[in-house]
This record gives sequence, C-alpha cells and structure tokens, in this order.
Amino acid sequence: MELFLVSLFVFLGALLLLVEVTLVPGLGLTGILGVVSFIVSVAYAFVVLGVTAGWVTFLAVLALVVFFVLWSVYGKPFKRLALKTNIESTVKAPDAAAVAVGDEGVALTRLALVGEADFGKVQIDVTSADGFIDEGAAVYVSRITESTIFVKRK
Repeated sequence: MELFLVSLFVFLGALLLLVEVTLVPGLGLTGILGVVSFIVSVAYAFVVLGVTAGWVTFLAVLALVVFFVLWSVYGKPFKRLALKTNIESTVKAPDAAAVAVGDEGVALTRLALVGEADFGKVQIDVTSADGFIDEGAAVYVSRITESTIFVKRK
C-alpha cells in the first residue's frame, strides 16, 4: 500500500506538471500542486519505506523534473507558442524636422519624463530633460537626437 501511495503521488505530480506545461503554461496552481505532490512522495518514501526507497524516489522525481524541463524547452509545447514570423514593422520616429532646437511650445500633457507638446505647427511626443513638467507649462526644445526630442521648462 505504501509503495502504491508513493507511486500515486509521483504519477499525480507528473500529470499535474504535464498539464501545467501543455494546457495552462505559467507558474499556476497545477505546477505548484505538481511540485508539492513530488515533495510529498519523496518525504513519504523516506519516512515509510526507508532511506534507500527515499533516495530512489528522489532520483526518479529528479529525472522526471529534468525530463519535463528539457521537453518543455526543446519539445513541442514552446515551439507551438513561439513566434514563427519576422516582424517587419518599425516604430514611427518623431518628426524632428518639424521642430528645431530653441523652438518654444506648450506641454499638452504632464511630462512625467515623456509626454506631448504643441509647438504651434505640430503636436509631437517629447521627453523632458528637466524632470517632471506640468501640463500647460511653457517649454522649449533643448536638443534633438536621432529619435527623441528633449524639452526643458521655459
């Protein structure tokens, strides 16, 4: 009966980890219960069946865990979820040609380091080089990099 219970807990742990890897990926309740089932099986084997059976159970559980980790990383579960196409789109860079260093404008949103400002001819995303800037504050362009327009309080 004791050997049956150890085997049952090992089987239950393996089944729960299989469900975790294939059906509900992530560290969820099934994965936690599977690990708990493994721990219970090893502890029960040490206490009831003896040290030798405990180590055999521990090595069997360890082999199962290594198998599941390798199978989940190199097997079908993650290949099925992996992106197989290349992303060709890019992020639209701000229209830096519409503003120049020294242009003055107004913050349309609170610049919690990033926000939007109006420079009369264009509304554009900007980055604060001066910390937080409140909405409606007067700003000016302090510098422009390849993809970022930095503003400071006026």
